[in-house]
This record gives sequence, structure tokens and C-alpha cells, in this order.
Amino acid sequence: MAQTSGTRAEAGETAVRRRRRHGLELAGLAIGIVAGMGIALAWLIPARGHPSAPAALSTQPPVLVRGTTAEAQPEPDPAALDAEWAAYSDHSACADWAGGDGVSAIRLNSSQLAWFFSDTFIGPAGPTIGVSHLSGFVHNSLVVQTTTGRGSTFVTMTGGGACTGPGRLGNAAPVVGPPPAVPGGPSGKYWEEDGLQAGGTVVKFYNHYLAGIQPYVPTGTVIATFPASQLGSAGRGHQYGAVARPHLIPLPSYTPPAGGAPILWGATLLRVGNTVYVYGTQSPDVSVPDRRLYLARVPVSQLTSFDAWRFYTGAGAWAAGQRNARPVQPPGSGLSVSSGFSVIHAGHRYWLIQAGTIPGSPDIDAYPASAPWGPFEVAAGRLLYRDPAIGLDAAHEYRIMYEARAEPALSTGNTLVISYNVNSEAVTTGCVAMSHFTNAVILPRFITVALAAFGPRPDPHVTAGSGPPDYPPIVHRDPAQWFDAWKYPGDCPPVPAVVSVRAAPGPGQVTLGWPAAGLDIDYRVYLRGPGERGDVPVASAQVGRATITGLRPGHYRAEVVPVNFYQHAGPAAEVTFTVP
Repeated sequence: MAQTSGTRAEAGETAVRRRRRHGLELAGLAIGIVAGMGIALAWLIPARGHPSAPAALSTQPPVLVRGTTAEAQPEPDPAALDAEWAAYSDHSACADWAGGDGVSAIRLNSSQLAWFFSDTFIGPAGPTIGVSHLSGFVHNSLVVQTTTGRGSTFVTMTGGGACTGPGRLGNAAPVVGPPPAVPGGPSGKYWEEDGLQAGGTVVKFYNHYLAGIQPYVPTGTVIATFPASQLGSAGRGHQYGAVARPHLIPLPSYTPPAGGAPILWGATLLRVGNTVYVYGTQSPDVSVPDRRLYLARVPVSQLTSFDAWRFYTGAGAWAAGQRNARPVQPPGSGLSVSSGFSVIHAGHRYWLIQAGTIPGSPDIDAYPASAPWGPFEVAAGRLLYRDPAIGLDAAHEYRIMYEARAEPALSTGNTLVISYNVNSEAVTTGCVAMSHFTNAVILPRFITVALAAFGPRPDPHVTAGSGPPDYPPIVHRDPAQWFDAWKYPGDCPPVPAVVSVRAAPGPGQVTLGWPAAGLDIDYRVYLRGPGERGDVPVASAQVGRATITGLRPGHYRAEVVPVNFYQHAGPAAEVTFTVP
């Protein structure tokens, strides 16, 4: 049987390189197609070229981000908030958060914050190496940030399994839900929603979606409760990496008579005195981005007791039993909501804040109402911020924003902090995601908005504060080799053809060469001739060259097939030759 020289064995390498389709998935699609829980193209990235896991896991300290922290500022500083998460990702090891979406914060005490995430990469990572996959990829996680005199320490909490040994592939479990049966395999998704701390307990909502790709099929909501003291203790631990196992309370699943998905609760929580307003969403058709807004209210002390909830039934009325719940917005209101939005009280009105609902929109908007139960006025909406780095084109590197949320834990009496998620829909010719090249586009971003912006008349001089984009140029290096994944079935551009193959035979061997078909295209080589069947690849190459040895004398036909990251094949080229 022929052997290869200077190429990689197909079976082993493709197992390492196999990535997950839409790992940081856009769930629910607040942005029109997928607004909600995030995207993220979380693909298995080769561990080769990335730093190994620490050799002594038991002595590895938590990551410390030095310098002046965002928490130490007299007013919130969005640039400092951006920089903290970039620094944490850049220094992440095999039990550390390295990037993710669905970001939201809950204050534990004066020096600690619990940050919750949905789809999450585990480290190592870096701005020039992308994101590794040494310790798996989870659909939810949390990070405890502790402010110290030297800066902030960050401790990531998962459901366990993040580190299995130095340089070994892990299979981290999410905080809520089971891990995949095999690293990188499919699993059900529990994506986080809003939460709060009440009476020493952190109450957090998670919505469950079945395993699979778009359209994501939701099944219902669970409430997770965490003792705030336990989270705080984990954040002050002497080792990095921790395990969180919250108590889970499933809520009864209910689908309105018109059909579609069940009502998903906890998209955002609004606390007014001792009452909590719990907002939910429902999709009459999960394949169509049209979410209806629902509302319940409950005393904060009974938030986890579903029997105590009362549901908005319209015209300012409330009733027990979610079967009586009715949509907040009247028919034809024109307001489409995602799972990633917030409702705040400012300027004597209530404001629904969310990212723009058109795919690729760079806007964060706010819509007013006179009461928590709306209706929220689309015509009176205000643009809070327009991110100049967002857009579904090569100039913006196909970046999208989604899940813009108010962050009360970071805000002050004068300034509102809003977080949002950024990702890129860019893929190479070979359908390799941006996260292979840099971690910069899967980090949370922050803006600040003066509360004066929510007054009765908008002040044109009040503008949102933001940090610099700081995205390393990736697409600009070779724009012809990058594409918008959303434009193609299966999220991949067509695999280009190998246009020609040349053969240089010699005694017992042949060297094949061909022009490169495109960035990140791999090649399978098939050989038919004496002792060669022709239907099993004899070589797998990442470059346009392969040497095959151990050949018997005789006539041969070689075929070179281009394949992308998913092993989808393109048009092949053939060459015949004779081995003396």
C-alpha cells in the first residue's frame, strides 16, 4: 500500500480539526434571523499552535488582570470594561473563560460580580491564535470577578471537566445541563437569561433548547438558584477554575392555543420596590423571527414560587395561571423583540432596550412606555448607540451585534451601562471561522449612556460612551478569501475546484502538485493503479503538494479532491502517470 510523505493522515487530523457548527449559536434571532442567545461559530480549533494546559493544575492561581479596573472608576468606563475581558481571554488557560455571548452581571457584594454567559469558549486563546478547544465548549458558564488592590481576579465556573490534564482535550460541562457525550458533540442547550440577587440567593433564568441547529427548538424554562456566598467564596479561591452546581426549578411549559413555541420566561427582570416583573417571549413559528412579548409579576421573595406569579392579561389586568397570559404589545405594533433585551425605569417612563432587529444592524435602540406592561411605542423609539465597526460586509469583517442588555450591577445614578455581544459571520473559502484566527470578536462590549438621554426630550449633545473597537484586521489581509456565512446553505461558500494536477513520477514513488484552490482548503488524494483501489484516499494534504511512496511499477491515475473544514468536497482534477 502506498504511503505519504510530507502530508497529514486524514483520520487523525480531521478528528482534531472538526468544529461545531454555530457553536456560539445565535439562538432565537433577535437580529431578525437569529436574535438571541448568540452565535458564535464555536468550532473545534486545532490544539496545535496553542499554548498547552498548565503543567500543575493544582497550583495554577486565578488570572489577575492588573492595573486600574473598571470597578475602581468613579463612573463606568466602557473602555476599561472591554479591556478587562480582552485581557482575561488573552491570559486564559484550560479552565478559563476565553470568549462567549449572553453576557450579564449580578452583584454579589461590594467587591465581587458574578458574570453569566451563554455559549462559552474555554481557553487558551489569544488575539493572534484564536480560540483553542483543549477543554471543550459549553452552552453556559459563569465567571466571578473579584476586585483587589492590584486589579481584578477572574475565576470561571463550569459544571466540571474543563481540565483533564496538561494539553489534553477536556469535555467541560455547562453550569446548567449535561455535557456532550463526546467533546464537541451535540447536546441540549440551556442558554442564560436575566437574573438578580434576593436574600443572599442569586436567581437566574435559563431557557432550554433541543440539540440541533437552526431553527432552534425551545422546550421551556428552568430557574437556577446559587447561594451568593458560595459564588463569592469560589471567586476568592486560590486555584483557578471552579465547579458550580445550582439548584434547578423547572417551570411548567405552556404553549398558547395558536401554537408555536412555549412561552420562555426570564428574558429580562424589572424590580420595582418589592415586585419583580418577569418578561417572557413566545414564537408562534420557531422558524420565523417574530417573538411576542409576555409579562408576569411576583413579590421578589416568591420569585421561585411559580404558583405566586400573576400574569398580564391585557388592559392593566392580572390573573393566576399562565394560560391566561396575553401578549403585551397590541397586534400590529411593529415591535419585534429578542431574548436579549432589557426593560429599565428612567425619566419617569419604562424603556425596552435592545439591539437592532435587522441582521447586521449596528444600532442599540430604546422604546418607551408609561407602564411596565407597555405598550412600548415604536414611533417614539430612540437610537442610543451606533457601532461603527458592525456590518455584514468585508469592510466590517462581517461583524454582527446582538443581545444588548442593561447592566444595573455596573450602572450608577447618572449613567446606564449596556453590554452587547459581537461576533463575525466571516468564514474563509474553506469555511473556517474568524475564531480560528483571533479571539477579539467573541468578547463582550460595553457602552455607557447618560440617564439624561431618557428625559422627555432627547438631548442631541448627550452621546453614548464606548471604547475603541480594537479588532485586529483579519479579512482585510485577503478579502477575496472571506465570505458571509449567512449567504450560503450550510453556512459555507461552495468549495472551489482543483483546476489541474501535475505528476513527477520516479522509482517507487510520485510527487503530485496542484495550484491552491483557496484559503483553508484541504485536499484528498486518490490513486488507482497496481495495488491501489482508487476509492480510499492515500494522502491528505493542506498544501498543493504530496509525495506518495511504496508504489509498484505500472500505470496510475491520481485524483485530487478539494475539501473544506466540514470535509465537503469540490470539483476534482486528475492526472495519469507511469511509475518505472
